[in-house]
Amino acid sequence: MPPRYIYGISSLLLFSTGAAAQDVLRGKVHKKASDEVIMSVSVQNISQKKYNMSDMGGNYKISAKRGDTVVFTSAGYKPDTALISDWMFGGEEGYTVYMDPNVVELPTVRVGDVSNYQLDSIKRKEEYAYLGQFHKVKLAGGKTFSDGVGLSFSPIDYFSHVQVQRRRLQKRLAQNEKEYYIDSKWQRAYVARVTGLKGDSLQLFMYRYRPSYTFSRKATNEDILLYINDSLKKFLKKEDGVH
Repeated sequence: MPPRYIYGISSLLLFSTGAAAQDVLRGKVHKKASDEVIMSVSVQNISQKKYNMSDMGGNYKISAKRGDTVVFTSAGYKPDTALISDWMFGGEEGYTVYMDPNVVELPTVRVGDVSNYQLDSIKRKEEYAYLGQFHKVKLAGGKTFSDGVGLSFSPIDYFSHVQVQRRRLQKRLAQNEKEYYIDSKWQRAYVARVTGLKGDSLQLFMYRYRPSYTFSRKATNEDILLYINDSLKKFLKKEDGVH
């Protein structure tokens, strides 16, 4: 094969590899002006309707390309919106996000106080209200598909690609809403104050003993306190066994 063709193929491969590398935006989420990482952050590519969450170490990754809009949200923090540029894909650590705490106006915050959660939840419902809308389509005789049955929608529209994606998004948002509620009860500052844990130990404890949504919904402030103390005993016992 002539050298010029080999060079052309090599250039094409390099270009393709570079393009593929820009299909995934990755990095770490930190609390603003701090080394503290934030786990379970919802990462949403609004442009592509892709969703993910940061892991225990605050690491995240999501499909993205130049020009996309990616939003980072977490209970207790102000949303952070990024318009994706090529430079965000470079570097060993990827694109680092620093989230600003959502300061509560009250002088003190008790665990279980969900006023901020409720306000944020209302905003999220308003933002994604369009997902519950279906187009009514007239059928023969001037009737709609579900006349006399209930909600009206087009069967063709319902099974379209767009509607399938919408329903998937609705399920994901519903799950995210549960995670936000758990965060409102499982507050890092409160857990740190009760346990005395810091740094990696606190992060591991928060991840390992994160309560369920069902428990969080039913739990009182006293229940949360007892749960933290019981979990701390188990945590310290495991840690002692390791050393």
